[in-house]
Amino acid sequence: MPVDANEPDANEQNTNHFQAILRSLDGATNINSDILDPYLSSAHFFRLNYDLFAHFNMVLREGIAQAIREHRLHVYQKFSSSIPNWSELVKNFESEAESLNEFLRAMENTTNSAHCDDTGSLKHNSLQYLLKDPAKDRFDPPILKTHGKAVRGWNHTATARLLCPARDILEFDEDPHAYMDQVKSGQKKITSKQWPSMFYNMSLYNPRNKKLGFLRSHTIVQGWRHIFTGPMSALSKEHTHRSSKPAKGKKHHLTEPGPRNIMYAAIQIYFVACNAESWTPEVGTMNLDDLYYTAVDLLETHADEQWVKNLMQFWKDESPGLMQGHLSKHRRVAVNSTASDSEDDMDDFFGNDSEETQGGSGRDGLTMDREPGAPTGSTNNLMSTMQHEPNTGNTTGPSSTAAAESDSTRGTAAAGSSSMDGATEQG
Repeated sequence: MPVDANEPDANEQNTNHFQAILRSLDGATNINSDILDPYLSSAHFFRLNYDLFAHFNMVLREGIAQAIREHRLHVYQKFSSSIPNWSELVKNFESEAESLNEFLRAMENTTNSAHCDDTGSLKHNSLQYLLKDPAKDRFDPPILKTHGKAVRGWNHTATARLLCPARDILEFDEDPHAYMDQVKSGQKKITSKQWPSMFYNMSLYNPRNKKLGFLRSHTIVQGWRHIFTGPMSALSKEHTHRSSKPAKGKKHHLTEPGPRNIMYAAIQIYFVACNAESWTPEVGTMNLDDLYYTAVDLLETHADEQWVKNLMQFWKDESPGLMQGHLSKHRRVAVNSTASDSEDDMDDFFGNDSEETQGGSGRDGLTMDREPGAPTGSTNNLMSTMQHEPNTGNTTGPSSTAAAESDSTRGTAAAGSSSMDGATEQG
């Protein structure tokens, strides 16, 4: 039987049906208005602020069925509270399985597109955030758009130093190329058990108390600002967003940085520094979703402890695009090369809080007053010319299959225990 070309197909009928359901809840009378907008707006912020690697459809479906796994329950509760009329919406979709499918598919597409847009925007434009002082430092050899990303990662000393575990930074600086060769040959395996130096303000880092300087690097801060308060604010918090279009943070009513959006930015910047051309949760032996969840679980588990409160205050101070604050005062702590033999950085994360006041002696009195991205002997004349590139937008969103597998198997990362006195500024 011939099909009438003017007759809508099943998907279109389902789309029309779920839009009718949304209109009935919204009470909208203007049929030309896009009733999906507030729902897609919520979906846009899912990976940025709720869970970078969770399978979007699975989280909502399990939540609706009230059969959600414990580690996803928090994500579902927080995210669903941002969706207009969610409880009423669920009731209206109870007998409309196909319409619900179309509705969730539209939201999931927006979720993945938002993440993809950030990856594309940062791919070339954020190279300057990898430099300690973009006004005078340059990549040597230059990193150009025409190179793609093949020259980054463990193929360039500047990006390799950012990816290098903080615990190994002295070894790296002694002979960067030897260290890079060991990584590329597989002799050294870089995993999520080792915090990359780009996560740290390395002038505060102490291998016997790894919370010092953790998630305080200028690289991560600038990447976060680029995403949440706008590219114009990235290099200087004094330059707040002045576009007629609101920055993402304000658009989504984000009042302050939090562990999940901080780690979203950190993983995005890690991806900028690595040599993978398109988005993948695994870069060599580094599993990015493990890295993300380990840090998120660490901060959320210890949220009531003083070192986490101080860290969150630091981030508030660094995000005036959301709220005004004063700069945190950093004390400089010398690096001590005496670390444990454990391959897992969580084993030494809390350390002895007396390290905060005593600091470490360091190797030959060396202090790590250079941030990641400044190889030995090249702090001021690091690099030649760096070109600023426009957003290419040619990245892909997270793999649904990989994300689903990761999300369904992930357990809560071991966060250890702590006995912080909270008297001094923690890292």
